[in-house]
Amino acid sequence: MHRALFGRFRSYLEYKCKSAGVKLVIANRFYPSTQRCAVCGNIKKDDEKITLSGNKKHGTKHNEYVCYNKKCPNYGKVVDRDMNAMMNLTFLIDHPRYNKAL
Repeated sequence: MHRALFGRFRSYLEYKCKSAGVKLVIANRFYPSTQRCAVCGNIKKDDEKITLSGNKKHGTKHNEYVCYNKKCPNYGKVVDRDMNAMMNLTFLIDHPRYNKAL
């Protein structure tokens, strides 16, 4: 979707949700949905972060999420980055207090 259309798309979503009586949750622009482990909540920082070219330190691709928290059940497992982000965004519905930039 073209960047300029996001504002219009959001307005349309807000209108439709309001008319349907549904709550629309908008994630903070800097919420780390692709950097947070959906299982343990560990957030990647500095050279651990996933960029559009992946992670050079660990040799992962841009679409792979790997948690490096040794206490996490997903430690060392390769998970789809978009699926991980979707679970983090879904988490915000019930826990809006986490909807902030770090």
